[in-house]
Amino acid sequence: MNKNMSVVNIDTINEDNRKKIEEQSFEEAVVSLTDKLELANSMLKTILETTHDFMIFGLDREYRYLSFNNRHKAMAKEQWGADIEIGTRILDIIENYEECDNLKTFFDRVLAGEQFSSIEEYESSHGGVVVGKNHWAPIKTRTGEIIGIVCFIQDVTENKTSIRDLLKEKNSMDQNMESLSFYDQLTGVYNRKFYDEELVRMDESQQYPLSIIFMTINGMSKINNEYGHAVGDILMRKAVQVLKYGVRGDDVVARYEGDQFVILMPRTEGAKVERALERFKKNMSEIKVQSIKVSVSFGFASKYDETDKTEDVINAAQRQLEKQKELAYI
Repeated sequence: MNKNMSVVNIDTINEDNRKKIEEQSFEEAVVSLTDKLELANSMLKTILETTHDFMIFGLDREYRYLSFNNRHKAMAKEQWGADIEIGTRILDIIENYEECDNLKTFFDRVLAGEQFSSIEEYESSHGGVVVGKNHWAPIKTRTGEIIGIVCFIQDVTENKTSIRDLLKEKNSMDQNMESLSFYDQLTGVYNRKFYDEELVRMDESQQYPLSIIFMTINGMSKINNEYGHAVGDILMRKAVQVLKYGVRGDDVVARYEGDQFVILMPRTEGAKVERALERFKKNMSEIKVQSIKVSVSFGFASKYDETDKTEDVINAAQRQLEKQKELAYI
């Protein structure tokens, strides 16, 4: 054998063959996955377009279109004069403020986890009235995180026998909206309106000492700017859930404004409040969304009798909150 002749090593041949097989298997897997995705998208599109009885659309947490069928696309053009596309923000194309505000209320209820139906009347381009039954539901990941909205709108105008019943159903829903108006749509806790009424109700001797606690989530503006409002919303909801499920039955948790929340604790003062706040902080420190951990600040004060002015107690609690926020940023 010529010394200059390369010696073929059986291990080298086997390694080359193994690499070729792996590369071929990877390419086949990619092609297979691509084919499956195309098939799934094709099936979804077919379902959307062959469901003639419904207008269908989906939105993400920023109210941008994820999908829609041709019936909804035609309706958007007719009713709002807009040529919608995937990514179009629906609230930006509705010029009627009342309609826009009404729809946003529905969207936010779904994003807060509700699944429900509503009865709506629409004016057609021919001047007639179209009656639609809207079916609303959240879009969730496998872990239960809400990432969007889906709506099926059923045209029931021609079903003359049921329109009267549907409108009665709508009136009944409208009567129940007063109770819904006491809740913050994003977090599911009470809103400022309910807090104001409860503060008046609890401001009596039987509830003293009445502790008023303010909480803020530190750095929410920075989180929203760097990670997006969807991430900020998830973080806020998780933090507030700690409060919601950690208070007693008589306590009230409400969204005060922005990223600030308030808790009313009747018949509680001093050390008891501090123990509760330490428990809240500990549980919140375990929350993590992506790489972000929750950081919160608390401030509280107590009203011991009718000689204490409620406004002074609130101001004292908020001053303490501001001091805690400053310490959090040191």
